[in-house]
Amino acid sequence: MPQKVLIDTDPGQDIDDLLALHFALLRPELDIRAITAATWPTPGRARLVKRLLRYMGREGTIPVAAGMDLPLRAVDPDELAWLHRLDNSMNHRSFAEPHDPRDEADPVDAVDLIIRTVEAHPGEVALLCIAPLTNIACALQRKPEIVAKIPYIAMMGGETERNRAEHNVQFDYVAADIVLRSGIPVMMGTWDVTRRFTLSLSRDCEQLAAQSAPVCKALADAIHVWHPAQSWKPGPVMYDIFPILYAIDPAKYYTLETASIRVETCGQHTIGYTVRSGSAKHIKVTTECNVEAVREIYMKTVLA
Repeated sequence: MPQKVLIDTDPGQDIDDLLALHFALLRPELDIRAITAATWPTPGRARLVKRLLRYMGREGTIPVAAGMDLPLRAVDPDELAWLHRLDNSMNHRSFAEPHDPRDEADPVDAVDLIIRTVEAHPGEVALLCIAPLTNIACALQRKPEIVAKIPYIAMMGGETERNRAEHNVQFDYVAADIVLRSGIPVMMGTWDVTRRFTLSLSRDCEQLAAQSAPVCKALADAIHVWHPAQSWKPGPVMYDIFPILYAIDPAKYYTLETASIRVETCGQHTIGYTVRSGSAKHIKVTTECNVEAVREIYMKTVLA
């Protein structure tokens, strides 16, 4: 029986969201019940998802909703102005161009869609989170009863071994704190472990571009547009594949250990850090990645 999942994502800034979604949509082990978009501009990010579904012949089969544009933490005017400069927020928005009204987000609020999806299948829908956790935290606050109905959250976010704040947690550390304190089992794919699987521009991405499927060519074009914006990376760093692979097989691709993790929400220099603290037992963090096994299943899937 395929695992029922809801995917919360923020495609458009880093390419791994689209690549992870493409991979997830191809896997028979997953029954994707909904996809929600977080972080401004959520309608634009949802449009990328809808275009991906159309490329894959899945139009109308999975609800796609735009969610919370801004984090739950305070946002000062300078950051708000930066967010609203489209090039900073969505460097490969061209994936959904030219504009097509069929790619508009469904007329439903993402937070309500999360609640409805969980309540429709209590205890069955895992949340796969590859974005800041704003939508998820808002759902937990809007309907606290769903906490007991979510089997687990698998998230890309946080870092426990290196001295750094990871983007998805830091961008909305208030939301991350709410989620990690909720008591829902959380599987945390940390920055240092999830970055170990990277696609080579000259080998892997060229193989993707050589495929006959239009979606592969469109994704290859998106990689070509994305890379100048993040040229310090050797190619797509596949952080976001962790939650997808965890839902497929919890033990084969990543090693996890139980750890009590808290989000630093008020430190002057460490705000947004995830630190080991307390005695919680409901959180597991990645410690190792079977890179060759991850590469094998990814390439076998997308090149089929």
